[in-house]
Amino acid sequence: MNAMPRSYLLTLIGSAVLVACGGSNPPLTITGQAANGAALASASVVAKCMGGTSTSSTTAADGTFSIDLKMGQNFPCLVQVSGSAATLYGFADAEGRINVTPLTDLVISKASGSSASVTYDAFDAAKGAAIRSNLASAKDYVVAEVTPLAGIAPTGDLLTQAFKIGDANDKVFDGLGSALRAAGKTLASLETAAAAGTAFKAALPAEEPRPHDSFPYAVKPADAAATTFAAMAAATTDTVDMGSTSRWQGVLGGAVYRVEVPANWNGELVMYAHGYAGEDMVLSANDAAIRRYLIQNGYAWGASSYSKKSYDVRAGVEDTNALALKFVSIAKERGRTLAAPGKTYIMGHSMGGHIAAAAVEAETMATANNKVKYDGAVPMCGVMGDTELFNTFGAMQLTAHTLAGQPNTPYADWNKDNGKVKATVTAALFATGFPAAPVSPNGAAGLAYSAVLKNLTGGTRPLFDLGYAYGGSFAAGPYSFFGIDTIMTGLTTKSGTDTTRFTYVIDGDAAASAALNAATQKLTADADFNRLRRDGLRWIPKVNGQVSVPVVTLHTLGDLFVPFNMQQIYRNRVVANGSDQWVVQRAIRGVTHCDFTNAEQTKAFSDMVKWVKQGTKPVGDDVLTASTVAAANYGCTYTNNTTDGDDAASTKALRGLVAQAGKSCPAL
Repeated sequence: MNAMPRSYLLTLIGSAVLVACGGSNPPLTITGQAANGAALASASVVAKCMGGTSTSSTTAADGTFSIDLKMGQNFPCLVQVSGSAATLYGFADAEGRINVTPLTDLVISKASGSSASVTYDAFDAAKGAAIRSNLASAKDYVVAEVTPLAGIAPTGDLLTQAFKIGDANDKVFDGLGSALRAAGKTLASLETAAAAGTAFKAALPAEEPRPHDSFPYAVKPADAAATTFAAMAAATTDTVDMGSTSRWQGVLGGAVYRVEVPANWNGELVMYAHGYAGEDMVLSANDAAIRRYLIQNGYAWGASSYSKKSYDVRAGVEDTNALALKFVSIAKERGRTLAAPGKTYIMGHSMGGHIAAAAVEAETMATANNKVKYDGAVPMCGVMGDTELFNTFGAMQLTAHTLAGQPNTPYADWNKDNGKVKATVTAALFATGFPAAPVSPNGAAGLAYSAVLKNLTGGTRPLFDLGYAYGGSFAAGPYSFFGIDTIMTGLTTKSGTDTTRFTYVIDGDAAASAALNAATQKLTADADFNRLRRDGLRWIPKVNGQVSVPVVTLHTLGDLFVPFNMQQIYRNRVVANGSDQWVVQRAIRGVTHCDFTNAEQTKAFSDMVKWVKQGTKPVGDDVLTASTVAAANYGCTYTNNTTDGDDAASTKALRGLVAQAGKSCPAL
């Protein structure tokens, strides 16, 4: 055996000495971030580990920290971060990054079987081993329980996934905090539930009711008694006998439904959501849009009346989803065995467009009681800005007050004294005969108001003038709702109209615009009027722009009921949330609300389906660039004036009006 060189031997001895002294092994380090919606800044950080004494540090302004373990300390460790806002706990099983948040607190409570603070105080090897063995199931439990309260599902590993203040995971903390404040409870209530493994919602008090939910809605007796409904009349273009379908009608959850399945069903289901149906108490059955197209192409469809009326999008989403979930069992009860749909889509008009858009939102998937994972959606003339529609109505009314010389008249006084304010404003802004077509502005004040309406509803664009004069959607829509707030209809318990974001513009007159803005009242919504709820969806479900399936929207340019600005709000939201790759929007040269031809609707639907199945995103319109929207040929690409026997007579007449005005496409 060769002798070891003296220099090598000295090196080995030196290395051994360094190891023994800790010279070549730097201390074990835990880094992390602490937050509960806001960063826990300048907070005390203490790590309690196996062996040795506790180690301490302090968080930075953004809640980040770094802590070195002392000699003799080893993993696992419980980390306590204590600041003026909260005391929270995290778990470190190895060197590296950890989170200290309300979610880690709850994971520790579930995994240990006692609250995080109690576990920390008594932390030892047995506690550490118990937490380690239960971590996976504890994380799954916390995600499932927190998601419906926060309105958004946390992503990644709750203990280690990096987050930034303000990002999606940080918003989970915000949503959870809001839910606890609304319930008058603290995180301790959920820690107790987590330790026991019980439902978080059960640890919180029952939600407040709203008047709307106690209204005596009832299905029309004839509809309640019916078990089927009429086949659609045959058309010369049919290749499938419309009378050969299975057609079922019934009542589900207080709503009347219709389901139709062709004999040659293609295995896919389309849910249709209808629009606003008034304020009376009678619920009636309805058919799907593009019904003939769906049956001729093998699709089954279902439609619910919803169990409540008024602007109850919450009921619309839940009842439509409930029907989709019952599709197979309804078929079985009626004697037809069907497999679960391979694809399920949703489409709707107006309020139904709001329902269709909300149904594919991340928040809806997190908070709905009836959950359906739709493969794609086609919201048409939809309220894509949710409560921003009510804000737009409020802005329309308050500027009308000002321009009619009534700037200090309260919003709620519109219909008082037999409509005295309404009559005064109407006479000041509209020529005699309003609302009969053609609507004309009355003098300078009326012209100024028409400019304000145009700019509030989407800006300069083709067909606004025809929509104002002939469409009738302003009088039938916002004008008929002036002075009304969601609290008055029982939909909410607090006032929700807010006009603080609006800047009013009278074209070509900066001085008059400034005077209008200075003189017009501002409405402010009550705090939390439409907050997240612990018993399901918000009272008015949000369209946040957080989608992950194909969405194709349609909107007519002359619509003043649900105006084109809804599409602009939606686009801004999907861009802000990084979801714009999932949304295609199309402008249609129609004069009034939901004024689409069947050809335009079927094209949007078929393009959405192709996108879902083939992955090829269709093309749409730019709805944000003002110069593009203002162009004389804007909306021509997807407008199809070809009509058939199923198109509404009003649509045919108004498309003829557009042609008479010389504004048809492609010839302008």
